[in-house]
Amino acid sequence: MTTRIARDDPRAIHSRSITVLKPSHALVRKIKRDHPEPAIHGNKVWNSSWLLMDQLKKNPPPEGATLVDLGCGWGPLGIYAAKKLGQHVIAMDADKGVFPYLELHAEINGVTVEPLQCRFEKLGKTRLAGVHTMAGADICFWDELTPVLFKMIRRSLKAGVKRIIIADPGRDPFYQLAEMCEKKFDARVIERTTRKPKKAEADLLIIEAS
Repeated sequence: MTTRIARDDPRAIHSRSITVLKPSHALVRKIKRDHPEPAIHGNKVWNSSWLLMDQLKKNPPPEGATLVDLGCGWGPLGIYAAKKLGQHVIAMDADKGVFPYLELHAEINGVTVEPLQCRFEKLGKTRLAGVHTMAGADICFWDELTPVLFKMIRRSLKAGVKRIIIADPGRDPFYQLAEMCEKKFDARVIERTTRKPKKAEADLLIIEAS
């Protein structure tokens, strides 16, 4: 049975037909009491996720395709893709501490996603087989992640992934990754803004299979 969150609940965000709970919500606080805190920046929802949702809505993958939510955290991007775009979603994160929050948000939104604990460098051909789209918000935040993500993108394209989208508010490691991808792949960077659920802007690196 799906837990219903009231539309007027001040500790919940309702946007783009999904519901995301704020850290102050009682259900989130219960998870914090019962489980270890996520260790790799998985303790909140990043604004770039909303801009990625808008991009996926504008240019959606085929219904029923497989989408990998990279660095899924609490899972809003993957939950949106499952609920509104009919995707089979693999919600991937290196930090198993995020999965209780992912499970909660999938449950309150009435969708099912497949959790996967995996690091970017360990994502291999077997898991990538049959994946159409990979998308991640705020995942390139350390310098050492730039080459790791570049190699993952290269492996993914070789494995048959059709589209990869990474959103970022403007960190240097992200722009280094974008420059590397523009030299080697069919890649471009576009700027996106939104006012809902709060004002935000981000650049999106979009890589297409040749």
